[in-house]
Amino acid sequence: MKFRWIDKLLLVLVLFIIIALAALSIGVAMSLITAESIVMVVEILTNGLIENRLILGGIGLVLLVFAFRLFIAMGKRKAAKATPQAKPTSALIQAGDNGAASVSLQAVDAMVQRHCRANQKVKECESNIVVLETNAVAVGVKLVVANETVLPEFTNALQESLKTYIETYCGIVVRNVDVLIISAPQPQKPARVV
Repeated sequence: MKFRWIDKLLLVLVLFIIIALAALSIGVAMSLITAESIVMVVEILTNGLIENRLILGGIGLVLLVFAFRLFIAMGKRKAAKATPQAKPTSALIQAGDNGAASVSLQAVDAMVQRHCRANQKVKECESNIVVLETNAVAVGVKLVVANETVLPEFTNALQESLKTYIETYCGIVVRNVDVLIISAPQPQKPARVV
């Protein structure tokens, strides 16, 4: 648990007071501090003067505020460490009077892989599906494509066809399809004429 600097200062002060009380208890137990010396200190603090009583009451009030501040600081730190919500593993297809139907992200991922690999220009494919809303997803695809592939036309056609394919067969909304080409195609060199 991490405290702010003011909380650390208050904690140090409270610990010093506890150390002083512990030393006082040990001193009384070992007869180093007698009852008469304790009575004498108490009489000085409470000898009837209003100033002494106000000082003693003020010290008690400040210590009480310190203690409450530390309790509040400890409570805030525990509330801040709430467990993160689990990521959704499915997207909603439809909900009606008879119940709800969902599709798992693994099933959507398999469909994305199948659709991408069906394209002759795709050599390797990795995909990632993220649920944006209950019935909407974002698709990310990393591809290795064949040589001589015109990338702007290829990616645009793949994005549109993949979006239509998932929306048609899964019944969920595809907000965006991000395509990353991880291995650029190398154009073939023209043959040298000798």
